[in-house]
Amino acid sequence: MDKVDTKTRTTVKIRGREYVMKASESEEYIHKVAIYVDRKMEDIEKINPNLSTTMLAILTALNVADELLKERERISKLEKEVQRLKDALSRSPQLYDINQKYKKTERQDQAPGSEQRNA
Repeated sequence: MDKVDTKTRTTVKIRGREYVMKASESEEYIHKVAIYVDRKMEDIEKINPNLSTTMLAILTALNVADELLKERERISKLEKEVQRLKDALSRSPQLYDINQKYKKTERQDQAPGSEQRNA
């Protein structure tokens, strides 16, 4: 059986040129991505107004890739921190029990009638 084509087809404008996009995402999302790219290109073009369209596109791609890699690294660090906290939490009942046993032993050692030696 053939799969039904569920791709969204929409026209977006980037740097004054129209592009027909076909994607699995919603039309709203496709426009959101196009607006993001257009703004990134605009920012780079303001700094470097004499760039060719190709160079502008490459610099934009490099900037977006840089953002992506930094975000992935940030997410990786956060995932490690979440795992560390989960591990600590999973040990916390054991730590609580150990602490309670220590406190009980400490109270017994200090109770009247227990012998303490002073050297």
